[in-house]
Amino acid sequence: MMRVTQIMINNQFMKNLHKNNRAVETLQGQIASGKVFDKISSNPGAALKSLSHKSDLAKLEQYQKNAQDGINWSLAMDDALDDVTGVMQRVRELTVQGSNDSFSPTDRNSIAIEIRSLINQAGTIANTRFGNGYLFSGTDIESQPFSNGALQPVSQDGMKWQIGKGMHAEVKVSAGSVFGHTESGRDLFQTITALAEKLEDGENPGNFLSEIDGHMDNVLAQRAVVGSSQKLLEQASSRLDQAHFLTEKMLTELEGTDIAKAFTELSLQESAIKASLSAGAKMMQLSLADFLR
Repeated sequence: MMRVTQIMINNQFMKNLHKNNRAVETLQGQIASGKVFDKISSNPGAALKSLSHKSDLAKLEQYQKNAQDGINWSLAMDDALDDVTGVMQRVRELTVQGSNDSFSPTDRNSIAIEIRSLINQAGTIANTRFGNGYLFSGTDIESQPFSNGALQPVSQDGMKWQIGKGMHAEVKVSAGSVFGHTESGRDLFQTITALAEKLEDGENPGNFLSEIDGHMDNVLAQRAVVGSSQKLLEQASSRLDQAHFLTEKMLTELEGTDIAKAFTELSLQESAIKASLSAGAKMMQLSLADFLR
């Protein structure tokens, strides 16, 4: 039968005391950091799940950014198309006005001056900049859509944003689809230019009305495309926000510290240490008395 010596008792006491101290340090660290573990080795299974959730969060945040970029682009495009609509409405008003038989060639020439200014206004809208490039240039954002009084060839590819794994939102609206749309073989700038020339010649511009209406209808159709895409992007953004919230919640539940529980355990461990120290002190006194005897 093995004899339990005082040294063995002392060693066991110190071992338990160190164990309690480590438990206190761990709990204090969990409370301070708000995390149950701070390294993979502490809980490999939970840590790997945590890394997976963090990877998912990073992807979701990128998708959220993409969706918001798309929404911002759509808002800017809709504003620009609204300005184009305003220009075309004024062009139509002036065309109706110039079609009045009581107007003299001089009167029509005066109208042509404003029509020419509207060409420049439409060109300025076509060259609207957004972010690092031109709004109406599609994916070729560095190409200026309008210069030298005419529409320039730019990318016809629509803007595209990834809003999920294998999911994209694309808007095929560009200078080509808006200003390059043809009526009677003429794009929007060519139509307005031809209208100005007719007025400058003092002629009745009434035959341009159906052509102008065709361009206006196209601009409205392009706005509808943008509006539909914006709605899709807003819905995607809402779903991504919800997915981000749920993933973040799972991550918090996985690695977050239950503060109330941790404080309770800390209190118990601290009480255990105090009790151990008290018992240890009595034990040391007894062993010293035995030695003196």
